[in-house]
Amino acid sequence: MRLLLMRHGEAVDSHLVSSDHDRWLTEAGRRTVTTIGEMLSRMDLHYDCVYTSPLVRAVQTAEILAAVQPGFDGPLRVHPALSTEEGTTAQALEPLEDAAEDDVIVMVSHMPKVGVLAAHLGRLAHAPSFGTSSVCCLSIEDGRGRAEWMLDPRTLELRHF
Repeated sequence: MRLLLMRHGEAVDSHLVSSDHDRWLTEAGRRTVTTIGEMLSRMDLHYDCVYTSPLVRAVQTAEILAAVQPGFDGPLRVHPALSTEEGTTAQALEPLEDAAEDDVIVMVSHMPKVGVLAAHLGRLAHAPSFGTSSVCCLSIEDGRGRAEWMLDPRTLELRHF
């Protein structure tokens, strides 16, 4: 299985909303997520399922990824444990238990949880820092993960681990 861990796209400042939960993507954030989704498609990373935190900016990110993926027919599921406020690392990763070994799964989350998930699964000494719209690819075989690369949304370059 391959897992794409992604931090949500750039969101509006918190002073524009009454709750952090309600922050939506900026126009620049939408464009960047669209570009990242198109790049993942060109890399033949056709995902089978997208899981997202319930926070608005993460849901919007997941919806854009699903919309730009040719032939994506879901499912796209909200998974509360991917938010920063709910659930443990183990709970966030529960959907992977049902994935097939040839699946490509996307999980959209937030800092610091997305970094913790990458470090845990990729057996990394330190949690990587995810800028908005950053994506980390991990391969998982027989329950063991390996971090492969991270995509920088500013330069569109892959950094291999």
